[in-house]
Amino acid sequence: MSSSAAPSASPDAPAYHYTVKMTCTGCSGAITRVLTKNVEAPNAFHVSLPKQQVLVWGPSLPPFETVTEKIAKTGKEILSKEEVREAAKLPALDA
Repeated sequence: MSSSAAPSASPDAPAYHYTVKMTCTGCSGAITRVLTKNVEAPNAFHVSLPKQQVLVWGPSLPPFETVTEKIAKTGKEILSKEEVREAAKLPALDA
């Protein structure tokens, strides 16, 4: 199960890439809810439960620390996090 709020179908840099420990749709849903409140268009995000991955991208993103803090407040463990400056380094958006 994956969920997106994506005005543009493919992610572009700058972006934030997280690996987050999610075990069920409730976990991914909690992250989706917090990002829906904090990431406004034209920015977008994608949450993938199967890949344990969260991508946030757009031209006017909130600060990396702010987005990281919001995800952490869901209680889900962030296994890795990075700011991505080159679109070519972003993972594909599949489930």
